[in-house]
Formats: sequence, structure tokens, C-alpha cells
Amino acid sequence: MQTGTIQNLIGTDPRNVSSAFPDVFDFEQTGEHTNPLPLRFWEIDYFFKCPIVGTCLDIGEQKQIFKKAGISLKRKDLFQIHEIVVECSANENIISRKVDLRLRHKFKTEIAAFFHMEKDEFMQLWKTRFKEGEFEGIFWVAATRPDLSPEDRRTIFGDIHMEMHLGAKRHREVKQAFASQEKKNQELTVRFREASRERRTLNKENGRLKNELERLRDKCSSLEKDNLKLENESSDLQHYPVIARLEKEKQELQSRMLGLSRDTSGYQQQLNVLQDRNRQLELKLEEQREMDGRLRDEIEEIIIQFSSMNRCDETCPSFSLCRKRILIVGGMTKMETFYRKLVVERGGIFEYHDGYTRGGTRDLECCVRRADMVLCPVDCNSHSACSVSKRLGKKYNRPVKMLHGSSLGAISRALQEYCEMESLQ
Repeated sequence: MQTGTIQNLIGTDPRNVSSAFPDVFDFEQTGEHTNPLPLRFWEIDYFFKCPIVGTCLDIGEQKQIFKKAGISLKRKDLFQIHEIVVECSANENIISRKVDLRLRHKFKTEIAAFFHMEKDEFMQLWKTRFKEGEFEGIFWVAATRPDLSPEDRRTIFGDIHMEMHLGAKRHREVKQAFASQEKKNQELTVRFREASRERRTLNKENGRLKNELERLRDKCSSLEKDNLKLENESSDLQHYPVIARLEKEKQELQSRMLGLSRDTSGYQQQLNVLQDRNRQLELKLEEQREMDGRLRDEIEEIIIQFSSMNRCDETCPSFSLCRKRILIVGGMTKMETFYRKLVVERGGIFEYHDGYTRGGTRDLECCVRRADMVLCPVDCNSHSACSVSKRLGKKYNRPVKMLHGSSLGAISRALQEYCEMESLQ
């Protein structure tokens, strides 16, 4: 969006905002000044403006400024909102005034404490605050101090610039940790299912052994009754010739009973072993359930913080890509399957190039020449691939969309914009 368009959108009539928060502007009273006044948002160095907006104003505050200025947020993504605020910092207008007012009020304590501090003491305090990670307020004070030397400004900008690079690295590490945790979760799920199957098998075997033990106990009880009956009959028939025969039968029955008792004891020992094993498996299964729950919570937290993927469905008027060939250059190679799914679900033909051009650009040139649309994420890509994609797009008259992110949400939004553009033609 051009600066002239933004000025037409928000207007340029000056407004007096100092009366809204007089405690913030106590040092700007009329009369003779003994100390320099803070620079306004539109007066600070141009290289501080983008980091100031990104660091000192969260996205909620930026949206609130738009609403108070009467500017619609419809069809504006987070980068477009940030871009408009930064472009408005070129001169005094309703957006730049509201940003200036917001920051002066938000950091009025830091302004009062640090603005008139000696430069050497201020720079020492900057290093301490930056190292501790609490540097938003003092960063705003540094940007508005007109008395800092170019070397001091370069030092502060360098610290902020490298912090942004390190933040991008931490973001990649979080994504890698998410992928690793997801893989571990899948492995634990497989192990959990195997343990469940083994537990069901052991429970079934345990039930069979219990039934067998009960049957043997019933048989043993029956034999004891028969033995008692025979003993009673033996006492009645001890004076008859059949006593010897009955005594022999008794011994045989006792022998059989002893054998059955040994069998029962063996089955009981086997049952005890199986019960111990079953208890161990139940403890192991409970531990796996707890670990699975913790991993699931971590994955859900990562998804909430670092994943925001918008999907288009059949209710959208621009759902179909009408068999257009979509080429994605660069991005995260491990997410190629998800990129492909986004394109194919919308009826397009997917093609992918990893962005490596050390072996030459011939393959990339062939891909661009075949494509109807080229998407080129710049956050996970080489500078060579980005520049070559732009040049080949101009050469073969192919639209090339440079994306600031390689997430599924960024790819989905780019496809949606392309569908809407095609539907208008």
C-alpha cells in the first residue's frame, strides 16, 4: 500500500493529543526549556520505526489504534496492519499521533526516569535492561532521545536487530520440538496399543486359569467326600473279607488325590506368576497413559502458540483452483505433504522445488515455465532462489508471490488471494 493511499484513508488534520494525558507531557510546557524535548513517533530515525512498532506495541494495541482512528480491519492480516502503522510513521497523521500518544502514556514512567539521564549512564542501563529482557520502555526512550550519538543509536539498533534474528531461530527450534514431540506421541500410542492387546490376552489367560483352578478344587472336594465315605464304609466292613480290597482302593484314591494336589499347587503358582505380571503391566500401562497425557498437553500448547492455519472449504466462492499448476519454491521440506494437500483439495496441480540452486537454476526454470502461479516463502529459503524466482517470473510472465512466512496459514491465504484474483478476471 502506497503512502499517499494511506494518507487518503486516515486524513492529515492535526489534533491536540497532549490534553488527554497531561502527566505524560509535563516536560513539554511552553516557555523556556532547559532540556531537549522527546522526538515524536514520526520524528524518530527511520530504522527505529519498524522495531518500535513490533516491540513496543502488541497486535491488540495496534488493532485498538485502528479502531479509534475509524479504520476497518476487514481483510487485513497481521503483517498488513504492521505495514500500515510503519508507513504512517513517515509523517504526522491520525495513526502516527495515536501511536505516539499510546507509547508516551504506556511508558510514562520510563520517560520520566530515563529521558534526562546522562548518556553514558543511559547506555549502561540499556545494556542491563536488554540483557534481562525488559527493554520495551527504555527502547522507546532511546528512540525519542535526540541527544544520543550515532554510535549509541547503532549499538541499540544492532541489539534489537540481532534479537529479532535470534527470535526467528527460537521459533524454528519450537517447531522442531513440536515435530519431535509429535513423533514421540505416535510411538507411545503404538506402544500403548500393543500393551493393551497384551493385557487383554493376559486377562483372558488369567480367567481361563481361574476356571481351571476352580474345577480342580471342586474335583478335589469331591474326592475328599468320596474318601470320607470310604473310610466310613471301611470301619463298618473291617471284619469282612472286602476290607483288604477297599483298603487298596483307598490307597489308590489317596495317591490320585496327592497327584491332583500337586497339580493344583502348580496351577496356583502359575496363576500367581501371571497375576504378578498382570500387575506390572497395569502399572506400566498407567505410566504410559500419564506420559501420553503430558505429551498431548505440550503438543496442544505448541499448536495454540505457534500454529494458526486458515483453511478454505467448499463454502468459499473461490474454492477451486481450476486445475492451475501451483509451484512452491522453498519453505519447510518436511511440510511438502501438507502443502500438496492444500493445493490438491482446491482442485489445483501441485509442484514443489526445495529452493537449492547450487547445481544450477535449470530445474527451477523448467518448474517456473510450467507453473501458473509461483509461491516463494522468504523465511525458509535462499536469497538466490528468491531472486531467481522473481527474474524467471518476469521472463515467462508468471505471477510470483513472495510470502513472509512458510506456514500452512500463509500458503492458504496466498492460494485464497489467487483464487479471488482469478475469479475477478
